[in-house]
Amino acid sequence: MSSAGLAGCTSSLPVVGDDSASGPAVDRWLVDLSFSELFDEDELANEYSDAELEGDERTGVEFDTVVPQAVFDNEEELVVYWPLEQGSELRSTAGVAATDLDWQLTQRVEWEYEISYTQETWDGTQTYEHEQSASINIGTLAGSFDPADVEESLEDWAEDRSAEDEALSSEGEYEGFDLYAFEGSAFGVSESYVVRVTGSQPLDSLEALESAINVQTTSAGGLSETDDGNALLAEFESAHLASGELHEPRTVESEIERQYGDIDDIPEHQRDDLEARVEDRLDDWERGLVGSANAYEFDGDTTDVHEVYLYETESDADAGELRDHVESNRDITDQWATIKDLSIDDEGRTLVLSGRVRTRALL
Repeated sequence: MSSAGLAGCTSSLPVVGDDSASGPAVDRWLVDLSFSELFDEDELANEYSDAELEGDERTGVEFDTVVPQAVFDNEEELVVYWPLEQGSELRSTAGVAATDLDWQLTQRVEWEYEISYTQETWDGTQTYEHEQSASINIGTLAGSFDPADVEESLEDWAEDRSAEDEALSSEGEYEGFDLYAFEGSAFGVSESYVVRVTGSQPLDSLEALESAINVQTTSAGGLSETDDGNALLAEFESAHLASGELHEPRTVESEIERQYGDIDDIPEHQRDDLEARVEDRLDDWERGLVGSANAYEFDGDTTDVHEVYLYETESDADAGELRDHVESNRDITDQWATIKDLSIDDEGRTLVLSGRVRTRALL
């Protein structure tokens, strides 16, 4: 998702916390996962002996939501179906058609972490430290389901994928969901939701699944309980198509590391030139940006737009700089080319941009 992505919603849209035909209440689904609670040392035992977690840092969170029926209802104006590509694998795995869904949501969380481990060498036991990255992906389908039919589809999917006659395993029941697991994937199935979690080694997908279910059933442990998550989602409203992200503050240094790797690994004679080039590319309105969320509410040939930009500090949130950027990027190839009724509100650490655009200019 572009940090300057379009967004769409109006005052008629539901407030966060109310699932409806305009999309999911993301604060009831986006989860604040704890890396240390998901970390499974046994998963690393084959590669590293006596591995211990020394520290971790969340480097990014992304989410996407879509109401499939809204895409079908506006297909002549949207022209393309790519908004439904997100979640297509889960729909196929669960045997669920897009036309049968109320909405679907995906969330991705990424971390960097450091472990210590021991190895036997010719002069004794040595302790080493190693930095790695890991991620969790959570996909959720909402609708009306027959859990038995979904279970059968999951069993068929597992049978087709298994190279060693491994089968889908039942992991009991949790908060009204039937739980299943297969090769690093965990599934939760109820009459209203199908949730799938996949995680990279050494994270426990089943533990992450239960955390996601907890947010939905108890409203505890959600991303909205974190400082940045609350600040971003407080200005966000559900819509037919939406996405968002949280990340490290946008600075010259962070952009260099994001694009080129650890700045300390770049030779000094190249660093000054690289910093100058990145400085030129980083627009003033982006400096200090730590997150964004956007939503589109389709209405035939026009779409309501609602964009939220979250900054590290209030002083970074400069409405004038954002307005200047939008107004200077109005060519037909730019995302704001057809925007009307443009307004930008200053809400503490966030800037909220709203307006109305031609639907065909969006996708």
